[in-house]
Amino acid sequence: MAATTPPLRLRRRPPVGAASLPNLRAISLLLLLALLLLLPPPSEPFAPARPSSSSSSFSSVRSALAPVGLRASSASTSSSTSVTDDVDEDVGDSEPGSSPEEIFDNFDSFLLRHQTEMISEVEAADGSGRSFSRDGWGVFADDAGEEASGRASGGITRVLQGGDVVEKGACSLTIIRDGVLTADRAATIQGRRGGAADAADGESDGIDFVVKEGDVYSAAALSVVLHTRNPYVPTFRSDVRIFLVKSSSDDGSAAWFGGGSDLTPYYLIDEDVAGFHAHLKRMCDEHFPPEEGGDGSDPRSYRAMKRACDDYFYLPARSEHRGTGGIFFDDLPATSSSLAFVRDVARGWTPSWLPIVARRGGREYTEEEKHWQMLRRGRYLEFNLLYDRGVKFGLANANPRVEGVMVSAPPRIAFDYNHVPEEGGEEERLVEVLKNPKDWA
Repeated sequence: MAATTPPLRLRRRPPVGAASLPNLRAISLLLLLALLLLLPPPSEPFAPARPSSSSSSFSSVRSALAPVGLRASSASTSSSTSVTDDVDEDVGDSEPGSSPEEIFDNFDSFLLRHQTEMISEVEAADGSGRSFSRDGWGVFADDAGEEASGRASGGITRVLQGGDVVEKGACSLTIIRDGVLTADRAATIQGRRGGAADAADGESDGIDFVVKEGDVYSAAALSVVLHTRNPYVPTFRSDVRIFLVKSSSDDGSAAWFGGGSDLTPYYLIDEDVAGFHAHLKRMCDEHFPPEEGGDGSDPRSYRAMKRACDDYFYLPARSEHRGTGGIFFDDLPATSSSLAFVRDVARGWTPSWLPIVARRGGREYTEEEKHWQMLRRGRYLEFNLLYDRGVKFGLANANPRVEGVMVSAPPRIAFDYNHVPEEGGEEERLVEVLKNPKDWA
């Protein structure tokens, strides 16, 4: 059978002088391409910083470090590098107002966002594929609560268990609005206010009234604790918080910040602890430059906050400190400058800790070294139950959220009767430093 020739299809030409829409698009694209070719090339390509080639083989940690421009190598002690260079600017924040109420509202919005960011970074660094669970209460009982908290109270407890890097970690958000002070709580606040040193640069504590029973208060806090699987990676703990009081008799109001950041190592690696403290000192010096020849008495200085941390995380029954410290501050008057500082404390959580994970997370360890870690975790739990103000306050409530209060407890601990570290060993060296804190930066 002869092949059939397909019919010839004719394309109709447009009228003379008329251009079709596809032709216009093609001409526009050609003109744009020509314009781009005439532009000079950029002087440097834009690319995120990568971890140092000398870092650990923990690929997941290195991947988590890269987006924020961190390196897994030893932390520099130079003061020429800005701490805020390590993190992206908070482009979503508007400029905070100067009133205590405006600062509070700005800060609690920051905490909501930062909890989500922090969790994403830790999950990426952990690399196990496990995710933080979510336990919301109050206005945050449903997932939609983050978008519309309004004036209501609530909280979100997020927990990761059984990870490769993080054996147990928790990141807890609490926001309380429009509570009423009891007589005991008002007396405690007023007493601490009287004992707090005034800030420098002419800033007072911001209170021009006596705190009393019936005054209205609001509070917001974000805390994190990361208990590590590898005994050569220290436990990391930090929190930031704000407390606002409004007078019930007039329009007076005031607010204070509190918080801190510290390490609890199980084996003392001086390089890691010194780098962590150098990060904190640079941050403090940038926000509150120390006076030349100053003695560190300014409560906003790194020296003062480091001493406060050593004093707070102390077990008097053992005559030793819980860890190698960091910074701790309380009753810091809430101003625009202190808001910027406290934000940077929170932003510095992963930049100060993940480089240690990258260096030590892949190190091999023995069963004996793991058991020593669990013994030291026992001290961690001792402090929480016997001395920590937040735990004691939480458990003293009429109907405490026990799981939420105790979420910072280590996953596994050990108590050996009268355990004495081997003389001359690394365990003894750690205990010596815990009994006699060092100046690390």
